[in-house]
Amino acid sequence: MKKKLVSALLCATMVVGCLGMTACGGSSDSGDSGASSDDGGAASDDGGAADDGAGDAADTAAGGDTAASGTAVEETFNDTFGDANGTHLDLWTFVDVHASFYGTMVEKWNEANPDRTIELTAVSYPYSDMHNKLLMSFQAGEGAPDICDVEVSQFPNVVEGVDQWIYPMDDALNNSGYKDDIVASRLETYMGADGHYYGIPFHVGAMIMYYNLAELENYGITQADIDAIVTWDDWVALGKKYVEARGEDGKVWTSVDTGGGDWMWLAMAEYGDDWTGGFDGEPNVQLDSVKNMLTMQKQMLDDGIAMISPDGQNDTDAGIQNIADHNIVSFLKAGWFMSRFIDKMPEEKGNWYLAPCPVFEEGQPRSVGVGGTGTVVTQESENKELAADFLVYAKCSPDGEKEIWAELGFDVCNTSLWSDESFAHDETNQYNTYFRNYPYDVFNEIKDEIGKISVVKASMAINDQLNLTTFNEIFEDGVDIDEALQEAQDAIELEM
Repeated sequence: MKKKLVSALLCATMVVGCLGMTACGGSSDSGDSGASSDDGGAASDDGGAADDGAGDAADTAAGGDTAASGTAVEETFNDTFGDANGTHLDLWTFVDVHASFYGTMVEKWNEANPDRTIELTAVSYPYSDMHNKLLMSFQAGEGAPDICDVEVSQFPNVVEGVDQWIYPMDDALNNSGYKDDIVASRLETYMGADGHYYGIPFHVGAMIMYYNLAELENYGITQADIDAIVTWDDWVALGKKYVEARGEDGKVWTSVDTGGGDWMWLAMAEYGDDWTGGFDGEPNVQLDSVKNMLTMQKQMLDDGIAMISPDGQNDTDAGIQNIADHNIVSFLKAGWFMSRFIDKMPEEKGNWYLAPCPVFEEGQPRSVGVGGTGTVVTQESENKELAADFLVYAKCSPDGEKEIWAELGFDVCNTSLWSDESFAHDETNQYNTYFRNYPYDVFNEIKDEIGKISVVKASMAINDQLNLTTFNEIFEDGVDIDEALQEAQDAIELEM
């Protein structure tokens, strides 16, 4: 089993650039994240750089200078916070800004819990190095930290060993008083096959539509036109109107991803599908929801109202520049992508409008939680209960969620804050003032419509095949959708 798990992780790192680029949501400046998740990087949405993660992954897969090969792993951040006389906890992450966040939260925890104070050493490693180092520590039975960030695409690896590796978070959640306010689908993403919660999220990662309203207004399209959109047919029709009015080569309505599954995840959520099959089922990418979305996207390319996303999807340097150049004026992405505007496109302040996503059939749910980092407490910790209580406080309490929103720009999981005027409409918050409308006004619209896609063993095989081969075959090479999906299905079943 050990050899099998190590092999799975090494294979996963080879495609982390594709997995991550659509997974997370933090700032892409820190340079320590992996491909794209919810917290900021390409593979991690937490703030790391997608490009750096992909490079690290390639090094790992090739047997480079990583934990998996037994050589030293370079730290990108190492600092100790809190009470020197308190209980010492070690924490690993792959995003420097996460480490700083935990440092802030341990100070808040100590103020609120003088009888259970903590001294926390937070260390950040490059994306693939950290995940390899964690898994190797689990396999060896020693060396793991008390707390560790695990990017969503890597979560299936650690959940393989929930019985001996990861401490369940159920008691900490149930005793916190916050659980009922947390978006259920986000917690369920980090649930094991045994029904226990093993990871605590940074954000919801709710999928929304981004519109360059300032640009659209130049061609007679108004906010009312956007607000009137219900279905994908409505959305496509408005896109055709814009492209016809503009009549300029290279300036289109939207882009289509070849290196990420955001559009597919949303389509599945709208129909209640799940191509992973969950814990007990078999993977199946030949779903009507997936075919419907691919058909629509291919038609948009044929009609000239869409382009293929530079470098495969929008959360790359080229993709972000494409948005900043106004080559596209409407696209879907998780809420964590708001941080990309702040970090990479400050000049766009006041131009962009946020709205719920369209649906294929009126009445379908309009969002899905995408990407993420599920932070875990390890069974090796000598202070598991304290570590779990701190982690839930840091990432689920109003105190922690306010810090996450202010510093990281993630759509927070604690919905008690969504309708809190002082939080959701705080004019000192850079995210509340950047866009034409308040982000949490949109999140409140879709509060009960945020679906979940399972992250299980099959996820990596599916993402590998689709992001590296299938989407390119369909959109770049013109392969028939049914033919390409059958080929993908055969390849996934063979790998599984």
